[in-house]
Amino acid sequence: MPIENTAKVYQASYVFFDLDDSLINKDASSLWIKWRVRFDRWAIVEAIQALASLYRAYKKGKVSHWRLSTYYRTRTKGMSLDEYREHIDAFFDQRGHLYIYPQAASLLFAYRRQGAKLILITGQDEVMAKAYADALGLDFVIGNRFELDAGKIKGLAKPLCYGEGKVEMAKNFAKKQGFDLSEAVFYSDSHADLPLLEAVKQPVVLNPNTQLAELAKQRGWPRVDWRKN
Repeated sequence: MPIENTAKVYQASYVFFDLDDSLINKDASSLWIKWRVRFDRWAIVEAIQALASLYRAYKKGKVSHWRLSTYYRTRTKGMSLDEYREHIDAFFDQRGHLYIYPQAASLLFAYRRQGAKLILITGQDEVMAKAYADALGLDFVIGNRFELDAGKIKGLAKPLCYGEGKVEMAKNFAKKQGFDLSEAVFYSDSHADLPLLEAVKQPVVLNPNTQLAELAKQRGWPRVDWRKN
């Protein structure tokens, strides 16, 4: 099956979408760090930690809860949830919205027109994810959740919305909504999302990394690449 530059719309009542490098053309965390470093030197520490221990492992599907939770403690630096939300809103207004793929709006509109419910499911935290979901008009958000201590962010809750944890969270969501993952569609760029791609009725690899693109080719999964436009 050849790589397409236009995504097909499938008949489904529930459609899942990844965020980073899928609906947007960058990783939202890297965009956040570049934005933050202009205002807060502490962001340099965050950037070093992310580059040293997260990005490569994340793409390989090898991020642990401890590692990602530690990164988020650095990222939020004692913020309350409301304080973090204010920072994310400012980031999104000034920088984050600029990286949404133009094609994403057309694809989402086509699914809304046929009555599908749209779910953003991402390894980003729920606050970051909601900013993008609201802008794109998605119906639901599934992302990493914060643990709080005396109102301050202290890390991430388990399970992570990542790898098998993402499947667990998707299954719990589906059960509450009254459908099965085997009826759903999922668009993702990352090999780390292979467990959820395998769990749905229609996997679609969107702007895939090299490893996932090759696997999709072998399995006959649709491959869509907006980066070539």
